[in-house]
Amino acid sequence: MQLFRSVSATACAVVFVCSVAIDRAVAAEPPSQAATSSARKMSPARTVWLKERCAQLVAFFDYYGVSRGENSDGPRNHTRIGAAIECSQGDLLYGKRTIEALIVRKAFVAPPPNRPEVEPEDIEGPDITLPTRAER
Repeated sequence: MQLFRSVSATACAVVFVCSVAIDRAVAAEPPSQAATSSARKMSPARTVWLKERCAQLVAFFDYYGVSRGENSDGPRNHTRIGAAIECSQGDLLYGKRTIEALIVRKAFVAPPPNRPEVEPEDIEGPDITLPTRAER
């Protein structure tokens, strides 16, 4: 009986300590977005570059992160949606970091900046249906 009391008292102490730690973690303020973004204003060129990079990473994830299987979350992935929203609303650094982390979590290697993630299609290809037709 004494052993049961000491075990239950220890368990209660552990539960109390854990609940206090959880309450403190919940009560802690999340870092504000102003604290996570850079202290200086970004130059217009940097802003344009970050917008293009965000669009490139989201397009990369949409192309390679989507499968046709039943278990694919693809473009419905909430982290991807959140990153796209952050990029469109102006918090470009946070959105870029979020989508990069998602790409790494999905076991992809993010494409280098300023390089197309997919080969562009040849829209102006030659007409091979009538190779003998004279050009006008």
